[in-house]
Amino acid sequence: MTFLHNAIERLRASLNRIAALVEKELIATLRDKGARIVLIVPVILQSVIFGYGATFNLDRVPWVLLNESGGSLATEFVQRIDRAPGFELQTVARSQAEFTEAIDNSRALLGIWIPRDFSKNGEAYVALDARNSTTAGIAAGYAASIASRLNQERGGAQAVTILDRQRFNENGITRYAIMPALILALSLIQVLLLAGLTVAREREDGTFDMMLMTPATSVEILIGKAVVPTIIACLQAFLIFLVGVFWFELPFAGSPLALGLLVFGFALSFVGLGLAISAVADTIQEAIVIVIFVMMPTIIFSGLFTSVLAMPQWMQLLSNLNPLRSAIIALRMIYFEGSGLMETVEFFWPAALAAFISLSLAAWLFRNKIQ
Repeated sequence: MTFLHNAIERLRASLNRIAALVEKELIATLRDKGARIVLIVPVILQSVIFGYGATFNLDRVPWVLLNESGGSLATEFVQRIDRAPGFELQTVARSQAEFTEAIDNSRALLGIWIPRDFSKNGEAYVALDARNSTTAGIAAGYAASIASRLNQERGGAQAVTILDRQRFNENGITRYAIMPALILALSLIQVLLLAGLTVAREREDGTFDMMLMTPATSVEILIGKAVVPTIIACLQAFLIFLVGVFWFELPFAGSPLALGLLVFGFALSFVGLGLAISAVADTIQEAIVIVIFVMMPTIIFSGLFTSVLAMPQWMQLLSNLNPLRSAIIALRMIYFEGSGLMETVEFFWPAALAAFISLSLAAWLFRNKIQ
């Protein structure tokens, strides 16, 4: 009995000590204003972002029309599509070249071509931008359901048949959409972590103060710290590219120079952001929290996994500020279409602007906050 009593007392004392430690940690966490913000604000914001952004529903389907028939059946079919919720007619093409260009340039997610003999056989062709195979499949399903309802209402009259063709990804393989975009997305994760932790880690180790005693200026320190993450990001992107081409056999149709310049500019923009985060954060833990908080919406808003067109209009406008979105569009054009610098230059400016702003901000923080 004495042994059992002593064991119970030791267990009780141990539980009391653990409870005291838990109480201390809880008080210390809640007492810190920064910790309270980190516990509440990111969760709320990320739940809103995921709720709106991580959806496969298409609330907006921009489409292009090439109508070579002009018959009553074609007119009725076009009107049905135009009145369908979410379908927005972007342009009426006058030629097959104009029709194809609207899809290739991502101005339209779906294209409907009604040939001259449509009134005889009821066959309409749907061209889909299958660089995002999931979104393309959903859009094709919408068009097919519209045709099915029209056929039911017409009874035994001429039926409308949808023949779809998925551009850049004829078999609708999901890997075609995801793997090339990972060239940028995985580099983003690595470069943000590398650059975001560099100053915070050295400040905790005490080596950053020693570096400030050297003749190097804050700008020189910034440049020195930006070079290595940029090189690593480019090398990682190259490795992912090699895996995609040689292991998964995804055909590359573009210019290596254009792809390299895109990756370099994109890496610079996020290296600057990572260094700015590292300058603001006092500890490694704070830097990691900020990096994750920045990284998640950046990937969601990029259109990597879900279509930006499925997001609310205000989110689509915000996504235009995301350099990863425009970079993925340019990368897919280079990778699948064989586009060069001149065809994709309009998508380079967000990365260039983000690089200028983030590096300037990091330089200002290095000069004013750290020193």
